[in-house]
Parts: sequence; C-alpha cells; structure tokens
Amino acid sequence: MGHNTSALIGRLPINIDKLKFYGLAVAFEDNFAIIFLDEDHLFHWNLKLNLDYVSDNENLRFGDELVHYFAKEIQFEEYIIAYLSFEFYGELYKNAVKINEGEINVLLQQIGVNASNSKNEFHKLNLDDYRTSECYYWESNKEYLGDNIIAGFIKR
Repeated sequence: MGHNTSALIGRLPINIDKLKFYGLAVAFEDNFAIIFLDEDHLFHWNLKLNLDYVSDNENLRFGDELVHYFAKEIQFEEYIIAYLSFEFYGELYKNAVKINEGEINVLLQQIGVNASNSKNEFHKLNLDDYRTSECYYWESNKEYLGDNIIAGFIKR
C-alpha cells in the first residue's frame, strides 16, 4: 500500500488548545508535530471561515490560506506543507512566506530533523507509518491510535 498523506509538519511546542478547537489530527514524533490534513475536515472549515485550502501547486493537494491560518493558530513559525504520495514533496514556509520547495527529506533537514540513527529524515519522523491522512479523522479508528496521536474530528 502506498502513501496518500497530506500534512503540516513543524517543531514543537504548539498550541494544543487551538489544535483541539479546530479538531486537527496530529502525531507527535521526535519533538515535531505532524498535522494530518483531510479534505472533509478542510472543507468544513472552508465553509465556516471562507478560506481556500486547495494548493495552486500541482505537487500538493492542500496549501492555500486555510492551511496557513491553521499553522498560525497552532503557533508554527516554520513549517512544511507536505504531500506524501508517489513523490514525497513539500513546501517550506516561515510565517506563511514560502522559503523553499522540493523533496521532503531536504525540507525536513531545513526545519531541524536530524536523521541520526535512522535511514533518513522521513523515517526519523516515522512518516512511513502514516499512510493516509483521512483515517486519523474516522471515529471508528480512535481506539487504535497510538499514545502519540490526537484524533481529529469535524464539528457538526
């Protein structure tokens, strides 16, 4: 099974209260937060906040103003918007200004992920384990998530 994960990745600490308020799913790995981006969840907040979320970059699924809004709300200064699929691609931002784009391991290095004792930066954050973003928002999966994961939800 391949990857189909869209994520917002940045260094801890983050504002957990805001994360929970917006119902964002997150995994914590090696002092970094991996915020899973799900289309149904983003669509819900698009309707509430009137902020776009579809990326204008053909290599990413999501990434417009709503994703940057979430990054600011949870207090990421420097972060990657990633799409892990056939290619492991991302864009690096600092305060919503794009700094770089390209292969995910290079960008992870730039935000401080150190691959020591791992195959590479991707594996250091255990990104291989996170194969699909949407499952972290499914009610039926909550009991199977690890202790390092906060499940997401969509307010109805």
